Amino acid sequence: MRVIVIDDEKAMHIVMNRLLSEISGVVVVGCYQNAAQALEQIRQEAIDLVFIDIMIGQDHGLEVARRLRSTHSEVDIVFVTSHKEFAIDSFDSYPLDYMIKPVSKSRLEQTVMRAAARIREKSTIAGSPTGKLMVRAIGGFEVRSEQVGLAKWISKKSMELFAYLLIHRGRPVSKSRILEHLYSDMPQKNAATYVNTNIYQLRKTLHALGHKNIIVHSQDQYWLLLDHIEIDFVQFEDQVAQFTTIESDQIEEALACEQLYTGELFEDRSYEWSITEQIRLHRLYSRFAKQLSRCLLTHRRVEQAILIIKKLLLSDEWDEEANLYLLQAYRELKDHVSFTQHYAYISNLYQQELSVPLAAEFSEMYEYFINKCKKTP
Repeated sequence: MRVIVIDDEKAMHIVMNRLLSEISGVVVVGCYQNAAQALEQIRQEAIDLVFIDIMIGQDHGLEVARRLRSTHSEVDIVFVTSHKEFAIDSFDSYPLDYMIKPVSKSRLEQTVMRAAARIREKSTIAGSPTGKLMVRAIGGFEVRSEQVGLAKWISKKSMELFAYLLIHRGRPVSKSRILEHLYSDMPQKNAATYVNTNIYQLRKTLHALGHKNIIVHSQDQYWLLLDHIEIDFVQFEDQVAQFTTIESDQIEEALACEQLYTGELFEDRSYEWSITEQIRLHRLYSRFAKQLSRCLLTHRRVEQAILIIKKLLLSDEWDEEANLYLLQAYRELKDHVSFTQHYAYISNLYQQELSVPLAAEFSEMYEYFINKCKKTP
């Protein structure tokens, strides 16, 4: 349960923090003297329960509660105050409870138990998140839910912010890093406002997909809860990690894994902050694809090996190892035409672009294959 405390007394923050932290399942995500700051955090992220003092500096707690109720009706409110005379007036905000200071731990536990019961009840009515949220980020960027369909982004920046949080795989990211990587082209003050706006937009988009509470915000850090998200590049990386070697009985699984990689991470979206991750993921794929190609060639599944090798060369035609594997595959098929054409192509490529001859392995393979073909009737 995620809780906020609004009280103009710092001492009350300390007391409430201590008492609440001793109750299992409760996380205090903020203590505020200023109601506006508290309402801004509630606007940005999912909060379950708010403790509000009736008198908060220049603000009136009852008015703050009414504003909160009008914009976030799902949040439970508990008034904590020394002013008994406000008890009747407070009930037009439909609070969960009304507590008189000083607050005891046993009284607080009763209130939290009531709040937890209401959350369970609302969860039963509303149901769990609407199926899985499925993310395709290899070869493009597409987000959809099983039941609702494709995400409709409110802004390009909110979509980019979601992509940025995704590559951190559920790890917290500080607001300062988000500002540095996504908003470096605008003044700091404006950028901070834009982060809040884009987080709000992103929450609305995810809410429409049936996944309201997967963005977490605490202590100026943001992260995603991945329990209900399927991310293709995470799946790909996890599956590749299972293949230290590829044995004959693992080939079909390895081929299915290879098919997950359909292009660069985020493909045509020019996110500068993603370049390092793009390179890392491509290198991971390249190592795995070459390992699989070697295995396929060893087991005489040459046509399948050629498809994977050509896919590698589409992204890097200078890859010597992949070019050698392709020549080897043509040699295995005894495809003299394809062998000589590809050898001529890479030979010209090196001479024209780099003004250097091919590595010795290429010429040795070429001479061996040509001589063998001459001897074969």
